[in-house]
Amino acid sequence: MLTLSKGFEKPQNPDTGDVWFPAMERNIQKLNDHNHNGVNSQSLGVTTQLINTWTPNAGAGLGWYKLVTIPAGFSFDTSLFWFKLSTGEHIYPTIVRISAGTFNLFMNTDTLQVVIYYR
Repeated sequence: MLTLSKGFEKPQNPDTGDVWFPAMERNIQKLNDHNHNGVNSQSLGVTTQLINTWTPNAGAGLGWYKLVTIPAGFSFDTSLFWFKLSTGEHIYPTIVRISAGTFNLFMNTDTLQVVIYYR
């Protein structure tokens, strides 16, 4: 029996049923109990992007905006993303999809630094 990096067991020749079935049971339990913490399974990676420059939004009444280009490998339509101030507080800004790879991020001030988290 070969034990893999996250503790899963992989049968090897000549492992027989008396070894294989208990290992399969342990593997199923590990799958049930994992929480993506990087110890008992792979952690779910996050990509971040810092926004700290803003453009005045003339005439629309929303203060300031930034045209955000989404990092490669992510899409507005299929990715999860959330926003925090550089100090760590979650925020819920107005966003408007432009394309699968871009969106406008609106704020009422140009003094904040926003970190976008993509998954």
